[in-house]
Amino acid sequence: MRVLVTGASGFIGNRLVRRLVKRGHEVVCLVRRADVVDNLKATGVRGCIVADITDRESIMNAISSSKDVDVLIHLAALNPLVKDRRLQYNVNINGMRNLIDAIAGTRLGRFVYAQGMGVFGNLHGSIVDEDTQYRPVTWFTRLRRDAEMMLWDASASRSKDSGFSISIAILGDVYGNGGWFRNILVEGLIKSRFGLGFMIPGNGDYYRCFIHVDDAVEALALMAEVDRVGNERFIVCDDEPCTFREFVYYTSDMLGVKRPPRVPLWLARAFLGSDIVDTLTASVRASNTKAKQMLNLTLRYPNYRVGIRSVVDEIDK
Repeated sequence: MRVLVTGASGFIGNRLVRRLVKRGHEVVCLVRRADVVDNLKATGVRGCIVADITDRESIMNAISSSKDVDVLIHLAALNPLVKDRRLQYNVNINGMRNLIDAIAGTRLGRFVYAQGMGVFGNLHGSIVDEDTQYRPVTWFTRLRRDAEMMLWDASASRSKDSGFSISIAILGDVYGNGGWFRNILVEGLIKSRFGLGFMIPGNGDYYRCFIHVDDAVEALALMAEVDRVGNERFIVCDDEPCTFREFVYYTSDMLGVKRPPRVPLWLARAFLGSDIVDTLTASVRASNTKAKQMLNLTLRYPNYRVGIRSVVDEIDK
């Protein structure tokens, strides 16, 4: 297949591109910065398009030049650590709108969208599946829900002949040697040796669903490849939801550093912002049964303990 990946230079995107190329697909990367092109081309991608999804004209021109794309995997998004609401809206909403309009004249067969579990809201540890209603509680997670709804509406409005199928990957918290896990958690825990470092917002007893980046990438690749999948949502997380405190303490133990302190939620909100804290502390557990059955997804890291040990071993090398 020919696959177009947005956000291809990111933590998940870079690994996904490598996986797709290794499987023999023709991969085209859509990136915002020209300085990442050489590194991506070194992975064997067919080409790179430098364009900003918030720039409607550049995206329309870029996608129109790639009319033979079979699958679009949309990873380009901002996380709640970015506090600029105008920028968040521009990337997550206008960016999605521009992509939807840009693919109107193409023969795209499938649109894979990476969503976050924050759209379920705070269910106080209840177990969710793909049929659970979205109840986002923060401005950021409402944006993410609205972006997905735009995609469903666009697909429904197309004729049968010109339509495309949708696969939504509702990802747990993706960790690995990079991204938030390496840059915020690991580095923060290491800094704690010398003074102020990472601290757990609240009591840490809220449930989170985690997924190792390699397993997240495998699930996204399968969504692009499995022909029998139509319009579906897939929760992508490991087999064992755990509390955030358990996850952080285990990471600390594997690194051989002191377990971090906890900080009151009001103080965490004042320092980090309410969107990131309320999104992080929303307690939810999820079932990955559908992804395992329909995608034949086999997890290399079925729980956070196996995954964290692997990442720490990689960091130590």
